[in-house]
Amino acid sequence: MNYDWRRRPDFIEGEYEIIEERYIDNDTYIYSDPKPPYITYTILGINIAVWLIMKFVGLLFGWGTNAQLILFGAKENSLIARGQYWRLITAMFLHIDILHLFFNSYALYIYGPAVEKLFGKIKYLLVYLLSGLVGSIFSYALSPNPAAGASGAIFGLMGSLLYFRKRKRRLFYRIFGSGLLFIIGINLFYGFVQPGIDNWGHIGGLIGGYLVANALGLYKDRRVDIDKLLAWLLLIAVILLGLRYGNYKYGRAIYLEYTYFARPQILGYNQYYGNALEDYLELAEAEQYSVEAWFYTV
Repeated sequence: MNYDWRRRPDFIEGEYEIIEERYIDNDTYIYSDPKPPYITYTILGINIAVWLIMKFVGLLFGWGTNAQLILFGAKENSLIARGQYWRLITAMFLHIDILHLFFNSYALYIYGPAVEKLFGKIKYLLVYLLSGLVGSIFSYALSPNPAAGASGAIFGLMGSLLYFRKRKRRLFYRIFGSGLLFIIGINLFYGFVQPGIDNWGHIGGLIGGYLVANALGLYKDRRVDIDKLLAWLLLIAVILLGLRYGNYKYGRAIYLEYTYFARPQILGYNQYYGNALEDYLELAEAEQYSVEAWFYTV
């Protein structure tokens, strides 16, 4: 998520070969979902529709981009600490500008069908949503900045492919080669060195995708074993601990501001605004942070 709305957001590139219904590699094999990747196309449609609706509403009421993102459910820590936990989900369907939407849509179009074939539709949807949730929680707990974007969930898809690499290493390299590992590494490195990117959301999404994939297994894998149960327990622990830490961190900050200031003073990059939603909208519309933009891209 970036300071400058006009700067090109981070993006992920890569290619994959179409996975046939069954890949044979000596005595090992893997089944894949033979149906078209409807879930990927649906998510793409939702992301585009939400962006168009958000821009239309902003134009209709004269709201700037910051206000649009806040009203449509971007990740904002102080508001989440007040109980607006739905922002941890809605933030992954919001995008800052057309380039941000385009690059995330491109990455989803590249990786989504591959993961959907490998895991099947229901498991794929769970991988996308839960890894996006874990990415939002990492961002909530560890990044003070407002955030919006689908990259956390997209990194979750790549995390699920790392699970495929663990299960079927030779097949993984036949299908994806070594390019995927390079893409993950270069994007994480770029997120650390480039200001305005919420890399905690990326890291959380990658970890979440790997854990969810371990908990679910590949397409037609219905067995229940200790490894899957441990993955579920670890995933739940990460979510609960992240929420608890974020609530403690930002809830305490809100309490202190209301305790020691008659009206909270907003200075520089102080993330603990302690204001109600109306104050956020006033700030966003007034562009009081025009030196550097308010949101980070993910």
